Amino acid sequence: MYEFYYKMNDDEISYTITGCTGEGEEAIFPTNMNYTVIFDDIFKGHKELKKVVFPDTVRDIGAFVFDGCENLKELTLPSYLENLWQYALTRCGIEEIVVPGSVERIVPFTFNECKQLHTVYFRQGTKKIWGKAFNNCTNLKDVYLPSSIEEISDTAFEGCPNVVIHKR
Repeated sequence: MYEFYYKMNDDEISYTITGCTGEGEEAIFPTNMNYTVIFDDIFKGHKELKKVVFPDTVRDIGAFVFDGCENLKELTLPSYLENLWQYALTRCGIEEIVVPGSVERIVPFTFNECKQLHTVYFRQGTKKIWGKAFNNCTNLKDVYLPSSIEEISDTAFEGCPNVVIHKR
């Protein structure tokens, strides 16, 4: 079981989760507070973690949050998420992910070395995928893009030898 630490944001109505202690296969955030930011590194190296459920209030997921969570298979991103920071999901074990359209841009190294990732679905609203966003995701096969995509860097899928881009 995980215990979360948090601080009030400047708006005085929402909170940032700054860290956690504990361990377990599942991390479920309490729903009794308005969490908007998940701070850097909070699950870094938690190899036992298999499932994470975020409240829909989360708008930002920081850097290296899931770094090395190689057994993480079930991750549902919040419906109104706006930012996934660099290396947010680096070296984690996700196999498939749905990125909400509220995330307009995928920054470099967001999905760095996600070796088990094979399918990505982007919802309507996502506009840009920057260089090396999916760096060395060697098993990535299918990426489903919405019509809202405006720009994909030539190096967005560097090190992804078998990726097929599907435009809807």
